[in-house]
Amino acid sequence: MDYEKLCRIRNEQNAFGNLVGVKIVEIREGYARAELEVTPELSNPIGSLHGGCLFTMADVTGGSAAVSHGEQVTTVDADIRYLRAGIGVKRVICEAHEIKKGKNLLVYRVDVKDEGGNLLTAGTFTYMSLHKKIILE
Repeated sequence: MDYEKLCRIRNEQNAFGNLVGVKIVEIREGYARAELEVTPELSNPIGSLHGGCLFTMADVTGGSAAVSHGEQVTTVDADIRYLRAGIGVKRVICEAHEIKKGKNLLVYRVDVKDEGGNLLTAGTFTYMSLHKKIILE
């Protein structure tokens, strides 16, 4: 698997992730890492990074780790805990680590941290393989 090419394709083909500003920076087997530069448009009414943005980042990153096995996936379940408000945060980093790879379901621990390493969210995301190979062109 050419992970650099997969990373490029994931960034090019994720319209919603691009709208929010999520950038996948690394993919390897069972793992992905993404970054996001925080802008004022991503804030909620109290001035912290919006929870929907954090969830989107976690889902995009988890999905990128899941496709590291070469097949298309779709999210089937997600459980996320918001642990710290992202007030004054300038950049967030998300990492997804594989917990289990089954025949049909893939499960990931997904953490989002601020630039200082403070854990903002922790989640468990489950993806279902569509058993369609990803074409890297």
